[in-house]
Amino acid sequence: MIQIGKVGAISGGEEDGRFVNINELPDDPPPSYLILLAHDRDFTRGCGDYWAENSDDLGEFINEAPWAITWLPSENGDE
Repeated sequence: MIQIGKVGAISGGEEDGRFVNINELPDDPPPSYLILLAHDRDFTRGCGDYWAENSDDLGEFINEAPWAITWLPSENGDE
């Protein structure tokens, strides 16, 4: 299941070992999504991004990527 606003560790494909964070953008309607990638969990090294126009496109993007994403607990301990 896709987690919005949480950091995930990617395994598989060209992005293996990187981190992902998906953010909902405040579009009206529908919301679009910014998909951030980086080499580190703090998103300070080797950053890049993708954009999905809506939730259907986001689901398609994630399903087509050869990634297994392990969603990590937030650093402040929230699930």
